[in-house]
Amino acid sequence: MTEVNKQRFYKKLAVTGLAFTLVGAGTLGLHSLHFTGEPTVASAAAETYTTTANLNIRSGPSTSNAIIATVKQGTQLTSTAQAANGWLKVSYQGKTGYVSTQYVKESTGSSEPAPAPEASVYVATANLNVRTTASTSGAVTATLKAGTQLDVTAKAANGWLKITYQGKVGYVSGQYVRALAGMKVVSNPESIQVVVNKQNKLPENYVPKDLVYTTIPFTFKEQTEKKKMRSEAAAAIAQLFAGAKKQGVTLLGVSAYRSHATQSALFSSYVQRDGYDKAATYSALPGTSEHETGLGIDVTKGDGTCAAQDCFGGTKEAAWLDAHAAEYGFIIRYPKGKDAVTGYKYEPWHLRYVGKPVAQAIKSKGITLEEYYGIK
Repeated sequence: MTEVNKQRFYKKLAVTGLAFTLVGAGTLGLHSLHFTGEPTVASAAAETYTTTANLNIRSGPSTSNAIIATVKQGTQLTSTAQAANGWLKVSYQGKTGYVSTQYVKESTGSSEPAPAPEASVYVATANLNVRTTASTSGAVTATLKAGTQLDVTAKAANGWLKITYQGKVGYVSGQYVRALAGMKVVSNPESIQVVVNKQNKLPENYVPKDLVYTTIPFTFKEQTEKKKMRSEAAAAIAQLFAGAKKQGVTLLGVSAYRSHATQSALFSSYVQRDGYDKAATYSALPGTSEHETGLGIDVTKGDGTCAAQDCFGGTKEAAWLDAHAAEYGFIIRYPKGKDAVTGYKYEPWHLRYVGKPVAQAIKSKGITLEEYYGIK
């Protein structure tokens, strides 16, 4: 509370004739007053306070009153009055209530959002609205799907984030956004050996320049993007399928290339079904899926069963791929027992093209793509 408002407050108390006693020594503050009789609210000029902890907003200036909202640490509240027993009368999302002054401090300086950490990438953990101001009273300019990655330029003290989206500036609630610490954008997305994982993402809306339709059979007939790969990888997978056929192993493609839009829709659907945290354990965030590179492909048995399922792991087809994929420039991208390194569980059906020299070196050492390049 400013000194001016303190004086207004104490003069107000003197006029009302309330008796009070000082508790303790030092600078006089609301938290150090003990009042006799019913609490009184003193009017004051509107001031902005910031919560220093998560706290409840109650219907009256006492812990015996009902909780009407719970706000997070860092939330900004506007107060136009102080209750005599150490509570503030505040307005929040159009409602009036009371909070304890023990867990708020008067905001100072500009209310402009503070710059966001440059190294952080943020992702929406639920569908959320982009608004014109850092408040639910701001007009909605766009609605983002869960899994959308955001370019955050500043963090507002009231729990909102200032973002740019499709060239426009807006605000989103930090309640439904998560920072992905350590996330980096790869500088070599066109490289055959590019490492894309939970810490290394492709540039926004990246599309490989040399996508072509593969000539291999798939579990479906439609000519969709899922049949595409980058030209070098497409030629190599055709040779792998032919080599397997000569040795009595029949394979089918399940899913190859996925566009950024497709991966976004897929991840969002998983979040809607299972929640963000669970979805992130088995599905890649948009921009971090190997399918978006045009170098990855999921395969299965010739009869189409066990497609992208654990049961594929015990088949002769899986055994053949493990033994021979490197001869054609492919690796089993997510090997058994390497979850902590790759970030994903064992997927014997997921092949990644890296070229013959690298594939054979990885196979001979029994390591992963991350370990080959010394990426932790």
